[in-house]
Amino acid sequence: MVHVIRKDNLAKHNVNKYNFKVISSGNENENVSTVGEELTPRAKIKDVDSSALSSSSKESLIESLMQKTDEMSSNFIKLQMKLEQKEEEYELSLRKAKEEAFAEGIKAGVAKVQEDMSKNTSQNMELFASSVKKLEVSANEFEVSLEGIKKELITAALDISKEVIKVEIGVSANEIAKVLSDELLKDLQSASKVTLKVNPNNHGVISEHVGKLKHVSVVSDSAISEGGVIVLSDAGNIDSQITKRFERVRRAALSE
Repeated sequence: MVHVIRKDNLAKHNVNKYNFKVISSGNENENVSTVGEELTPRAKIKDVDSSALSSSSKESLIESLMQKTDEMSSNFIKLQMKLEQKEEEYELSLRKAKEEAFAEGIKAGVAKVQEDMSKNTSQNMELFASSVKKLEVSANEFEVSLEGIKKELITAALDISKEVIKVEIGVSANEIAKVLSDELLKDLQSASKVTLKVNPNNHGVISEHVGKLKHVSVVSDSAISEGGVIVLSDAGNIDSQITKRFERVRRAALSE
């Protein structure tokens, strides 16, 4: 038998006898014992010397210890797996709770923003409607004012034009009468008989100007303004006085 400590070195060590309890044996009447403890009264009490154990008993003991170790390792692995599973479930629950809380926060924030936007939009629409009304009133007032200014400007322009025409007629009445006579006769070429009525101050000039036309006669009429001409013919009558023309222009400009 092989000894771990040689006999000549035993004096240097404190060696006590190691007691064993029999774990199992082939006899059903024998009780199961644990290692490192003394045999219970119910078992057959006797000290077992490790050197007296048979090889089969040692192998059974080692095998039993190995089985216990395997069982403990297996239980530890199962426990570790359950722990990891619980950790995963906890992480999943935590992540889900965070996502739900975040979604609720987003939803609440969006609802709050929409509510604020709705209030702001309503207020802005009221301000906008009020501004539009004010602008409409201002636009109407501006349009009325513009029409008044426009009418005043047109009236002033017409008054100035009237004075300019008077001046021009006073200076060039005969020339104006000649031009008007030519235009009227051109428009009445189909007429067989034409009478031109002119102001007495323009009679001589116009008579000399159209004297070669046999179907045209010139008549003096003080009711005709200087420079003006009225045509009487079988094709129609035309009042071509400058003052009459100006009056028609004035009424058209002032929408009268």
